[in-house]
Amino acid sequence: MNSDQPVATREWLFVVARVYLGISFFFSDHGTREPDELTRFLNYAAKHGYAWYQNFLTAVVVPHAATFGTLVLVAEIYVAIALVLGLTTRVAACVAIFLCFNYMCAKGDPFWGPGIDQSDIVLAIIVLFSDAGRAFGVDRFLHRQLPKVPIW
Repeated sequence: MNSDQPVATREWLFVVARVYLGISFFFSDHGTREPDELTRFLNYAAKHGYAWYQNFLTAVVVPHAATFGTLVLVAEIYVAIALVLGLTTRVAACVAIFLCFNYMCAKGDPFWGPGIDQSDIVLAIIVLFSDAGRAFGVDRFLHRQLPKVPIW
């Protein structure tokens, strides 16, 4: 048995985690199906989210809902494309963690409980601290050209 085989198997697992997380962001609901979907979600979060997060939503997000809706849409599309292609994978994983943390706070979900946001955060942490982008991703080529840049 070749001594490189466990490494190759581990790389494939990281690639599967990276691509799965990217696809899940690609197919997540971006609020584009219905025009008032963002408003409904913000109303839900204002009632069910953590108290400190409810204050943030009502003071900052709700007055600028259109801007935040656009930012979330762009961030989700970026995460989806970057993770599927393996391009700036570590940055995309950080953005995914940030988004999922905010979704979790808005829903009022416990950090330790089961849920899609919690499992996506775990996957994003695995992708962040692995070489998932360098295995079968664009980051492999970028790392060869610029090996000292830590985002690939």
